[in-house]
Amino acid sequence: MKLKAISMAVAAVTAGFVLSASAGVVKTEGEDIIVSTSNGGLQLKTESGDFSFKVSGKLQWDYADYSDLMVDAAKTQDKGRSGYIRRGEVAFSGKAYDSWKYKLKLTSDEGNEKVKLDDAYIDYTGLNPVDVRVGRWDRSFGLEDSTSSSWIMAIERPMIFSALNGGGGNKYGIQLATEGDNYTLSLGLHNNGEVDEENTKQERLASYAVRATFAPVMEDNMLVHVGINYYNANPDKKEDRTISVAPAVKKAAKVDLVNLTSVKSDSEYVLELAGQFQSLQAQAEYAVRDLKSDDANADGKVSGYYGQLSYMLDGGKRSYKGGAFSKPESGQWELFGRYGKIKGEKDGVSEDTEITTYTLGVNYFATKNIRASLNYVNAKLDHKVDADKHDKGSAVVGRLQYVF
Repeated sequence: MKLKAISMAVAAVTAGFVLSASAGVVKTEGEDIIVSTSNGGLQLKTESGDFSFKVSGKLQWDYADYSDLMVDAAKTQDKGRSGYIRRGEVAFSGKAYDSWKYKLKLTSDEGNEKVKLDDAYIDYTGLNPVDVRVGRWDRSFGLEDSTSSSWIMAIERPMIFSALNGGGGNKYGIQLATEGDNYTLSLGLHNNGEVDEENTKQERLASYAVRATFAPVMEDNMLVHVGINYYNANPDKKEDRTISVAPAVKKAAKVDLVNLTSVKSDSEYVLELAGQFQSLQAQAEYAVRDLKSDDANADGKVSGYYGQLSYMLDGGKRSYKGGAFSKPESGQWELFGRYGKIKGEKDGVSEDTEITTYTLGVNYFATKNIRASLNYVNAKLDHKVDADKHDKGSAVVGRLQYVF
């Protein structure tokens, strides 16, 4: 107690000294610097725009109440509740010498107290119209995966993206990309990860990803978007694959769709289609992941699709740029519904494993920084391996988000 009192006294004296000191004037060696906090973060840039530095980030807090299939596929529990930090991120980005850009992002998610490196890359934009990126980043693969997690329609992305590798992993690599007002095209070459310490002889080959989008109609009150994606993991033939998904809720129990050994080929593609008509938005994607094995009669495939429809009650609409949707203006209420299905198939297995989900939700974009969301998700497992396991489940998930 005595130590606490002494500490408070020292802090008070220090604060008084600081407050009584005369304020100085901040000067710059070169151009005048423009300081902006208009988006909630901190951005500094020179008047010419050749140099800039920005601090940004996000915090997403989720609370979920879920039951049956969502809790535990082995039926050891019937109900579950969980509050957790879904994403906590801070990023540093900017531009130097007009043609160079950079980004460094640190993140911690799903209650993990460890902070990890997420993005770390450098862009060179001097080869107009092609931009070159080198480093580590989360690839854009599919329309909903290319939309920021801050502004996707539901709290979680459609279930099919849990079974794809094209947009995940934050692998190191190099990418060439170009875009215009109504099109984008990117080609990336990435490594397949670090060599396992327990299997140092394992080969690690390079994977590659391609995405192309086109908006044939881009008007104030009407937008049509189409896109195609291809990814080839180029795996080592010694690798095994188990593809599992959680039924549209991050904390839900995962269901195995496909288990394969000695995978020699692993490729996937996604087809995109979307339209925005004033305050009404419709979007659908179809994806296939095709796996071939060195073992006889042991190939597998995961396929799925989703469709979603939303309406802004206050007459707003989402912004669109670079082949992806983003946030609407502040003060908007959005209602939406989504239907999704995913299926796992394996040679030699008589029945496929199939999951169907229905999602209803409401979003409130209070300001350009604050979003509140509430989702109801219902899932059904159409193929039960074990009669003791749940084949249905539901969840109610809420989120409060602050982006700066």
